[in-house]
Formats: sequence, structure tokens, C-alpha cells
Amino acid sequence: MKKVIVIDAIVGAGKTTLGQTLERHLGIQLYRELNNPDTEELLNKFYADKKRWAFTLQIHFLNQRFAQIKEIHRKNGGLLDRSIFGDRIFAEMLMEDGYMSEEEFHTYTTLLDNMLEHAQNPSLLVFIKCDVDTAIERIKQRNRGLEGKVERKYWERLHEKYEKWCDGYNYSPKIVLDVKNFDSFNKDNVEELLRRIEMKEYD
Repeated sequence: MKKVIVIDAIVGAGKTTLGQTLERHLGIQLYRELNNPDTEELLNKFYADKKRWAFTLQIHFLNQRFAQIKEIHRKNGGLLDRSIFGDRIFAEMLMEDGYMSEEEFHTYTTLLDNMLEHAQNPSLLVFIKCDVDTAIERIKQRNRGLEGKVERKYWERLHEKYEKWCDGYNYSPKIVLDVKNFDSFNKDNVEELLRRIEMKEYD
């Protein structure tokens, strides 16, 4: 039976690292969030001029994630590094901060809702709980464009929204991991996660 697993979390939590680990052990493809060369360019433009690029970037991500989830269901399952199901979080923040107008946000949310009506639900969400200090430190270490210059308050709000989103998530069963006691490079941690996935021991 095919597995469609979504990995989601605040920026810097380690989604891609965990995805690569699960890809090796489960033998299913990881669909990366930044697999399109246009994405990083748009991200840099967005961080440099948020009001100009916020709506364009969100529509770009929405289009990418919808295409990924369609492809993953056509094939023999896979892993999604973030997905359409949590996409609304970033758009809400952009609208609240004035970078996206109410009209743009309405256009975005109605398009998202239309897409969700046609998007098959995943088999499982693996959510990584990560405190803000750890996320910021990891963001600085990876040094990805202008991302490291984002103010702390933004990451704190994003963290709060992601925690709330995870609590209310109902598209599939979920497993919640905490970076304080889970390490993608720790063999025992990974084996325990794989056991939970195979035995369907979800939160």
C-alpha cells in the first residue's frame, strides 16, 4: 500500500533532513520544497521587498505544492517537504503584516480552498516541534540567502501559528516529534519513528 507522508514544521526545524532520512529507509521519493530553481530566486526577492513579491510567492508555492501532491498520488507514494495543507499559515501572516492586501488574500484563499477540494489527503503527517531559538540557530547555520536576516518576532509568530495548526490538523493521522528528544541522525530515534510508521502508532 502506498504511503503519502507530509513532513511539516517551522522554518529551520529539519524537515528536509528528516525527509532525506525517511527517503533512504522507506524507499519512497522525497518531493523537496525548494526543488524548483525559481523558488529560491523568488524567496530572495520576497525577503528584499515583501510587499511587492508576497502574493506572487504564495501563488508560486501553492501551484508547486498542488502539482506535487497530484504527482505523488499518481506514483507509488512519497514524502512531501511541506505541503498544500499547511500553506495558509504564511499567507495569513503576510496579510496581517500588510504585505498582502485583503483582496489578494481573498484571491489566494479561495484558490487554495478550490484546490483542497481536489487534493487527496495524505496517509500521515510527521510534525516536528522546534523551539524558536533552535530554529533561528539552524537558519543562520545554513546561510540561505536573505532568510537569516529576518527578525526574531516573525519566527516567533510563525512558531505560534504552526503549533496551533498542528493541534487542529485533521487531514490524516499524525506523529509529533520534538527536536529536544529526536535527532534525524540518531539511529535509535529513526528506528523508533520507522516502527511507529509501520505499526501505525500515531498521536
